[in-house]
Amino acid sequence: MSYTPPSSAFQTPITIRWSDQDINGHVNNARALTLVEEARIKASDYWAGSAERHRFPRVVRSMDVQFHRPMHHGSELTAYVWITRIGNTSYAVRHDLVQEGTLCLSCEAVIVLLDPQTDRPTPVPETLRTALAKALCEGAKGN
Repeated sequence: MSYTPPSSAFQTPITIRWSDQDINGHVNNARALTLVEEARIKASDYWAGSAERHRFPRVVRSMDVQFHRPMHHGSELTAYVWITRIGNTSYAVRHDLVQEGTLCLSCEAVIVLLDPQTDRPTPVPETLRTALAKALCEGAKGN
C-alpha cells in the first residue's frame, strides 16, 4: 500500500548521506533521528520563519519512534511533518519518513519552549501558536 500523508503536512526531501549507513547497509537508527531533526527544522522555518526559531530556546522533551522498515542510501527519502497538538508551553510534532512510497519511520516529538533567562518552560508565544495552528492535524497519521 502506498503512503498517503495528511493533506496539510509539510513535505521536504531529505538527503541520506553515505555515512548515515551502518554495517548492515541501512540507515543507522541513531542517524535516523538526525534526519527527523533536519525535517523538523525545515518545517519550523517554513511555518514560522528562522527568526522565530531563535527567539526562544526549545528542547525535545520526549520522542516516540517507530521503525517500520529500513532506509537505504541512494533512494530518495521524503519527510512529511505536521503538528498534532499545541499546549501551553509545548507542542507535538509528527514526522514520517517515506522511501519508495513506503513509510519507514514515524516519530512523535514533544517540543518545549524555554525562557532564555531562566531555562524554565514558557508559554508558546501567540505568533508561534498562530503559525503552528496552520500545520495542526489533530489525530492525523499518514497511512
